[in-house]
Amino acid sequence: MLTIYLVNEHDEIQLNYSDLSENLAHKTSSSTKSVIKFISTAETDLTTFDFGKDDIVCLGFGHHFDLNYVQHTMPQLVKMLKARNTQIVLVTELRYFHENETYFDKSADELAIHQLAYDQRLKVLDLYSYLNAWYQQLSASKRSEKLERVKNASDLYQIKKSILKQLLSCYLTSWFSRKFFVRTKIKIRGYGASLYPEVWDKLTNQTDIAEMHKIGMNTVRIGEFFWDKLEPQEDHYNMEYLVNLLSQLKEHGLQVILGIPSPTPPRWFTLHYPESRIVNLRGETEEHGSRQHVCTNNLNYRRKAYQLARKIARVAKDFDNIIAIQIDNEFKCHVDQCFCESCQRLWPQWLKEKYQTIERLNTVWGTNLWSERYPDFQSVVMPTKTPFTHNSGLVNAFRTFTADTLNDFAAGLAQTLIAETNIPITHNTSLNFNLMNYELFNQLDLVGFDTYPMYDQYWNFPINLDLWRNLKDTDEVLLLETGASHVGYIGNYVTPHPKGFLQTEVFLGLAAGLKSFLFWPYRAQPAGVEQTHGAIVTQTGTPDLGYDDVLAGQKLVQKFKQKLDNTVVKKSKIALVYSDNAKREMHVETGGIYEYRNTITQFYKALVSRGVSVELIPDNVDFQNFNCVLIPYIRDVNSQLLARMKSFISAGGQLVVGPLTGDRTVEMTWIRGHNGLGELGQWLGIKNVVQYLSEEKRTRAKVKVDQSIDEFGGLVTMFNTDNTMKHVETIHTVAADRSIIYQRGNLTYLGGMPKDSLNSPLWDKLVDEIIKPCDEDCTYIEINWGIFKYRRESEDEIQFYLANMSVDRVEYELHQAGYGEDDDVINPGKHSLNGFEGKLIRIKKVR
Repeated sequence: MLTIYLVNEHDEIQLNYSDLSENLAHKTSSSTKSVIKFISTAETDLTTFDFGKDDIVCLGFGHHFDLNYVQHTMPQLVKMLKARNTQIVLVTELRYFHENETYFDKSADELAIHQLAYDQRLKVLDLYSYLNAWYQQLSASKRSEKLERVKNASDLYQIKKSILKQLLSCYLTSWFSRKFFVRTKIKIRGYGASLYPEVWDKLTNQTDIAEMHKIGMNTVRIGEFFWDKLEPQEDHYNMEYLVNLLSQLKEHGLQVILGIPSPTPPRWFTLHYPESRIVNLRGETEEHGSRQHVCTNNLNYRRKAYQLARKIARVAKDFDNIIAIQIDNEFKCHVDQCFCESCQRLWPQWLKEKYQTIERLNTVWGTNLWSERYPDFQSVVMPTKTPFTHNSGLVNAFRTFTADTLNDFAAGLAQTLIAETNIPITHNTSLNFNLMNYELFNQLDLVGFDTYPMYDQYWNFPINLDLWRNLKDTDEVLLLETGASHVGYIGNYVTPHPKGFLQTEVFLGLAAGLKSFLFWPYRAQPAGVEQTHGAIVTQTGTPDLGYDDVLAGQKLVQKFKQKLDNTVVKKSKIALVYSDNAKREMHVETGGIYEYRNTITQFYKALVSRGVSVELIPDNVDFQNFNCVLIPYIRDVNSQLLARMKSFISAGGQLVVGPLTGDRTVEMTWIRGHNGLGELGQWLGIKNVVQYLSEEKRTRAKVKVDQSIDEFGGLVTMFNTDNTMKHVETIHTVAADRSIIYQRGNLTYLGGMPKDSLNSPLWDKLVDEIIKPCDEDCTYIEINWGIFKYRRESEDEIQFYLANMSVDRVEYELHQAGYGEDDDVINPGKHSLNGFEGKLIRIKKVR
């Protein structure tokens, strides 16, 4: 028996919990019997309550939150419940509606709940976003029907209890079902492409659908842009278009990933609501005619997007061939920050909830400088054009505001869909966009991503695999867009892949655990701006450049299906921390040289070029699952991250920190006090920290590694320490007797990155002496630059999937005898792979 406990001080909602339990049992058809109960903390001491192992405890189910409870009591309860092995859910507040409030966003409580959920990697039951999205969809007359005044509060309204119970009954059963009881979301691996039926005539669409099925594709992605087809005039819907399209795809046995077309509001929308359009940094209003031209903070936009999502969900739930619903498309692909009227209104509200008092904002931003001090939140400017540049605290806060409010919009879409259907929800993110991905996907079911690597920058494919499969605690990840041969649009022609390159992507993607591999698009675009983008077939329906490789990829899917089905992914024991916060912070302080995507990629290449397979993990992951963790470019090391670092070191893990880690505050100001690295520096015991640009030859930071000289580039951090790395000597130029490398036991701090990290003697030493000994795969196999490998296991054998993504022949060394895919013997020793060649090596387990 598994019990779901809804916890709050008082039972404000008074649901029929027996009915909820029955509804959940009916929805899940699970062999595990579950029951839902409410616990009042006013009557029950949770610290002595007898929770069962694996019970689900939902903290904060109802009204009456306060910041002290969320910031102090909730963390204590989480710690206690984790020790008892319960499953913990944080619940956002069931808030009242204010009579004069035309817009409300996260309160301080909700900000704190989402931060706690991030720090502890907890699920969030976002009642606030669900009911807010429901509320925003209502007309004024409907609101008067469905709301009632709160007793003893003349200006507050709440949802009528009968309506609230009906809303929550459907929503809660669907939410618990998908988050805890449906473990496998995608049962059949998808191989297919995006179709745009809105662009083509009926005969062409019929031809493409039939041909996709004929060539072995099983999955179609549609709908992310056809808002105008579904709502050609405001409030006049044509859902028959969608019904007919889905029926046709089902007849051909095709799975569907269905898009919510919120990135392309039709022309009638921007004519009716011109103020909804994006306003850029220069104060220019972005015009209709592309996509993502409307601000996601605009109330009318949210209302219409949520209404459309609800309509689509009610159609989708009747089609069992829909395997996922994709919200929007590539958030922040074409736009980032917005300065429209909606953002101007929301900005001071968000600041007030985040900082609570204007005195605190002024203090942490350091606004005494240049007389920037603000008298109140309404007076805080947005970081538009200014004569020099804005305060780093202001710029960082506005970038956080942008990503956070986007996630509010996305959460509203997600909760609307959850209430209406059981279909898994995803989004197609990318390394290129400025998002808070963990918080975004914490509200969704499946991680989805897009990537378009060039063959001569082949490492950009595996870095995506290594990142997105670690974002959530699930093995199911969807590749939703990649190119069959080349990308491009009318402003940029791009060269195609050589023959064979695509097959290495398919081979490695399957091995890494992808549940879908989808191309963009199936038929090349005939109009718009992306006509030059490669496809599977051309605009006339003839094979495009990548056609043969796409078919070869489909054969790989079939060839390895059984082996993949009978094995599980075994991840590397070496982890590299990737942080969206660090990405945002590097946007704030670029120094004219830094861009996070390129910077973290160079660090990744320093590892994989030396044969190290690595997982890219968020900074909130438990490090204890790894043998070695590397943490570069995390400017703000908060207390939670520092505690995990200390715990990891105490447990015997190898930790490599830096460069540019721990040298700024959370507001992107410089650390005050005696130590330039704050609490991290105190832990290391270093002092006299300085930073400067290591570029000009006479002042460049250097080290002597054994008998070789290594030079550093970019911003370097120098310090005094008694704990230096053995056989590594800092050569002093302008930083007196300071060092650039710290090492004590299994803890290393890097004060900089070599200018040529691929040929760096220091990195050779780091990998050989610290990192590679932590790689469990080295017992079996060692690879060289160009080859990537992914490991899978069954009860009886270990499988290594190797692919040479480079054009040149590359060697690898096998340390134990193995077998190929057809049981051919592969002896220990040196072997090689030709360019774009893949190979499966199976090693029997010794019992």
